[in-house]
Amino acid sequence: MNYRKMFMAVTSVALLVGIECGASVEAFAAPSRIQSAAALPAIKTDVKDVAQVSMEEARAKAEQEQKKFKSLLDQQKKALSGTYQPGEIRYAYINDKEYQASPIGSSYGSNSYSLIFRNYDEYVKKYAAGKTAMRLELNQLPDGYNFTLARIAPYQTSSEQKQILNQVIAEGKASGKKIYVKKLQEKRISIELIYTMAAPVNGITGVLAFRTEPAGAAGKTVESEPVQPQSEKLKVDGQEVIYTANDKQEHKSVVWMNAKTHVNYILTEDRGHLTKEELLALAGQVMEASK
Repeated sequence: MNYRKMFMAVTSVALLVGIECGASVEAFAAPSRIQSAAALPAIKTDVKDVAQVSMEEARAKAEQEQKKFKSLLDQQKKALSGTYQPGEIRYAYINDKEYQASPIGSSYGSNSYSLIFRNYDEYVKKYAAGKTAMRLELNQLPDGYNFTLARIAPYQTSSEQKQILNQVIAEGKASGKKIYVKKLQEKRISIELIYTMAAPVNGITGVLAFRTEPAGAAGKTVESEPVQPQSEKLKVDGQEVIYTANDKQEHKSVVWMNAKTHVNYILTEDRGHLTKEELLALAGQVMEASK
């Protein structure tokens, strides 16, 4: 499970309150027997129809489960709603075995204080200006991308998130309460700039993200983008960076640490169109702005 996702919900401008519970329902169907080659077109149609029926049945069952546990889900939603203080992270654990055994059962929900800017100039004016410790600016739009949002949120490492989540579940089970709520206060922050492709390519809209976060112990790699066997150590304007791309080029990243400020920089592109050289050039832009 990627625990970082618990802090990445986006639903409004300026102060954001979003809930992530991670429940999903998946169904599929396969033919029970193979017929002759002449009947293959009919088989394909039948399989499609059966799969559609199965999906509809699964969806209907999920809706029934939602109604059955509406009171619990409403209580969890209420616990995660309301005003958040800067740096606040909140968990709500549903301590109900029947609910957890259901197809929609997800034992926890989480939410945190986030500051959202939908306009780049507003972000720079109201937040980035003067924030030299974690400077994150990109003054030139990446080719084929539009600015989507800037987000400032509490920061925790993946291992910290996992540890806290296990703690919440253990405390929730021992509490005897149907809804167990735990609030934390985090001083560290991460800053993220999100860009999306101006127009889809082959039906796919790529996403480009720039993120800064506090670096861990000196000399260690960036936890959120670990080094892979195919990773390359390169130099951009004298700064050592790690470039990684998967085999299908659907996820590419450039990461580095500013030794002077002890801040990690993570640049990622998912299902986008930028080349390795273009990503490295963008990294150079961020380095220049963060000096």
